[in-house]
Amino acid sequence: MKHTGSSSIDRRRFLEYAWSGVAASLSLALLPGRDLFGGQRFRDNPFTLGVASGDPTPDGIVLWTRLAPEPADPAGLGDAAIPVGWRIASDVQMRNVVARGSALALPQLAHSVHVEAHGLRPGRDYFYQFDVGGEESAIGHFRTAPEEHEMVREVRFAFATCQDWPSGYYTAYRDMLQNDLDLVIHLGDYTYEYEIVGLTRRGIPAPAGFREETTDLRTYRLRHTLYKLDPDLQAVHAKFPFAVIWDDHEVANDYSGLAPEFGSPSPEFTARRTAAYQAYYEHMPIRLFVAQNPGPELRIYRRLQYGRLAEFMMLDDRQYRSDNPCGDGESLRCAAALEGDYTMLGREQERWLARGFERSSARWNIIAQQLLLAELEHATIQPEWFWNDAWDGYPLARKRLLAEVIDAKLRNAVFLTGDWHSTFVNDLKLDFEDSASQTIATEFVTPAITTGGDSTPYGPYYAPMIPFNPHIRYYEGDRRGYFRATVTPKQMKLDLRFVTTVENPGGTGYTQGSWIVEDGKPGAQPA
Repeated sequence: MKHTGSSSIDRRRFLEYAWSGVAASLSLALLPGRDLFGGQRFRDNPFTLGVASGDPTPDGIVLWTRLAPEPADPAGLGDAAIPVGWRIASDVQMRNVVARGSALALPQLAHSVHVEAHGLRPGRDYFYQFDVGGEESAIGHFRTAPEEHEMVREVRFAFATCQDWPSGYYTAYRDMLQNDLDLVIHLGDYTYEYEIVGLTRRGIPAPAGFREETTDLRTYRLRHTLYKLDPDLQAVHAKFPFAVIWDDHEVANDYSGLAPEFGSPSPEFTARRTAAYQAYYEHMPIRLFVAQNPGPELRIYRRLQYGRLAEFMMLDDRQYRSDNPCGDGESLRCAAALEGDYTMLGREQERWLARGFERSSARWNIIAQQLLLAELEHATIQPEWFWNDAWDGYPLARKRLLAEVIDAKLRNAVFLTGDWHSTFVNDLKLDFEDSASQTIATEFVTPAITTGGDSTPYGPYYAPMIPFNPHIRYYEGDRRGYFRATVTPKQMKLDLRFVTTVENPGGTGYTQGSWIVEDGKPGAQPA
């Protein structure tokens, strides 16, 4: 399906609408949250997609919801801009309200709401709720980040990736709800773009109206809507603040910058990516950053500070990357990859990250990004055979990144990775060909939430390669789940949580294993 201009807006107008929504929420912040809808009532619940919070700071948070009384109809509320009330309280009964206001749900942004609340206290639990037209949303919860210069006792978080809706139930999120977390980090592939055909692995077809391949703003909005209707996903968003980054499937498989997987940049793909980015913003609790350069861009790389204990650096491996120098898929490493000026992050993001490394005073520096950073030589096929979509396709860019870790004397660098639908624990080295080379950082690759279902497509293929890659300390290819992490001044402990099934309701979670990274000692050890 080709993108049509009538179903999208260009980046400039999108940013104007987004900023007008933020400005309206600020200008209405002193108004009472109720009775702003002129007495009009909804026939159906407008909060069908739940609520979410994200990117906590010591004094603030981003709150999100979207009005969707008819989820299958993105234009169901017409052209009206609707004021939506919001409240933040220190108690779950919402009696001790500490902040309130109103934000505009604009039709140009699918009647989504993004509230950037400030004036809160650091390291505190808060509860929030939206209201409109006499209807109230579910009550959500978040915890603000600690004071900037405080060395807190611990930070607890989880990280996840790859939650293809047709592949199964979100059992891992139901398991995650049993924890007390400061943050959930999502590393991308939050949605998938493919057409949903026939019976899914959930044992049911996708609802009518949600099955098309996503190619334009209407279909990207519908795909996000389908995912947000899931009760387990709604529950985990309501309980914990998220920090999200995208990977490829929020747009299209294995795209690079403005180039699709197989092909060159074109106006059609640029329009498709712009529509996907807009739909992503409309459905995520993220702040709006404006890129310095004009173009179809939406900046999502950023930092989150948790006192002096931890700094999270959220990267974007997709939007600014060069097209794959050695082509798509698997291949021999070509000369261009070792000679050309190729980049995974884009030069501006590389400079931003290097400055952050140099300035960081955090005990733990946690870099959240999408793609496998450690080398994975497919030696069972042929020496020097690699998967080009990952950092293996950009070896000079990887060397620059890891050299920056060394040059900045970055303390306790830990990389969090998604994408692969498998679990890895890796030692990161400047020279992967030399097993005696110094380990300079640690990488944890989290399994998929659902993608792949209960099948076993990855283990039999990749497991025989692992002995040829001795820096890979652990690999498991065919179970679904997530990582849970506890960070203290002395160590970072990670628990690998697998689930028994995603294709059947009622699966349960269990700890497959745990690893510890000690302060000042890069590399993970079994706990």
